[in-house]
Amino acid sequence: RLVTPMMAALRVFRLVKLHCWSQSQSSACLLLQGGKRIRVCSGFVMHGTDNTGANMILTSATLVRSLNGDSNVISDVTVKVLLPDGHITDGHIFLVDFHYNVAVVKIAAYLALLEEGTTNNGAVLALGRAYEGGLLMCSRGQVVNKKSKFGCAELLVSSCKVSMAGSGGPLVNYNGQVLGINFYEKNQTSYLPMLIVSRILEQHHCFGKLISPWLGLRYSSLHMVPLAVLEPIYQKFPDVDQGLYVSKVVEGSPADVAGLRVGDVLVKCGDKLLSSVPEFGAMLLDDAKAHSEAFGGWAGDMTIEVVIKRQRDGSTVSKTIAAEMLRENNYNRWPAPMPSYTIRLINVTPRR
Repeated sequence: RLVTPMMAALRVFRLVKLHCWSQSQSSACLLLQGGKRIRVCSGFVMHGTDNTGANMILTSATLVRSLNGDSNVISDVTVKVLLPDGHITDGHIFLVDFHYNVAVVKIAAYLALLEEGTTNNGAVLALGRAYEGGLLMCSRGQVVNKKSKFGCAELLVSSCKVSMAGSGGPLVNYNGQVLGINFYEKNQTSYLPMLIVSRILEQHHCFGKLISPWLGLRYSSLHMVPLAVLEPIYQKFPDVDQGLYVSKVVEGSPADVAGLRVGDVLVKCGDKLLSSVPEFGAMLLDDAKAHSEAFGGWAGDMTIEVVIKRQRDGSTVSKTIAAEMLRENNYNRWPAPMPSYTIRLINVTPRR
C-alpha cells in the first residue's frame, strides 16, 4: 500500500500523542514568595513513596535557586504542585543539589512512576506541564552532538525545544523510558542523563549530600570535538575511536599535579574504557560512594587511575590522580534564566 508523506506525518503525530498520553504524569511546580510567582518548572516522579507515603518529584534546582544565580535556596518560599488531574497540592523542598542543578519536591499524593532508560538512539520527546491551564507540553526531536552552554560536562543535548516552564521535565524515548531531566537553554535543550541523576539521588539518600571527587579537568567526548582538533589526534593514534579530550587543566589541581595536560585523551579509568562523559561521571560517583562507605566518609586519600594518550609525543601513559572532595567553589556553572513573564499574584485555590 502506498504511504504518502501526509499519511506518514499522521502516523508520527499519533505515535507522539500515544507516548505523551502514557507519560502524562508530568507535574508542574510553582514557587511563590509572599503570594507572588517567582519561578515555574516541570517535574516527574522517579522515586515513588517514602516511609510516610509521600511521592518524590524530581525537578530542576532552578526552581529554588536564588535570583542572583548562586548556590542558595530562595528564602521564605512556598511550593505548589499542579497534579495531572488538575488538583493543586503543597510541595516541600526535600533535596537540592546545586552542582548538578536537580531538586526533589515531596508531595502527599500518589503519582505513577516513570521507567528509567539508558538508550538515547532515535527520536525523543521533551515533556512538561504548564502550571496555568495544566496543559501537557511536548516537543519532538533527536539527541544531537552538541555541547551545552552550561558548565556541567555530563550534560547531553537534544533538538527538542522547551520553555522555561519545561525545565525539570523528563526527556523520554518512544519506549516510554526516561533518558534524563531537561534544562532550558535559549536555542537548544540540555538534559542530564539518568545514569547521573540516579547516582545523585542514591548518594543523597546514603550520605545526606553529594560526595564527588574533583579532579580539576574539563573534557568532552571525542565525537564532540571539532575536526581540526581531532585530526592531529588521529594522526598520532589511528586506532583511537573513543575517549575524552582534555580541554582544560586547572592550575594546581589534582590533575595538574598528576601531570595531565591540555590535548591529552583519557581512554581508560581503572580497567574500563571511556567513551562518553556521562559514563566517566558515573564511574567517579560510584568510586566516591564505595570509598566513602569503606572509610566512613571522605578520607582524603581517594585516587583515580587513568590511562591517557599524549598527542604531543605519541605516548600512552598511566596516571594516578589524588582526587579532592568537590566543594562549592568548584560547582558547575548554572546561570539561572530570569523569568520572561511578569511577576503577579497567583490564585492557588485547588480545583474542585
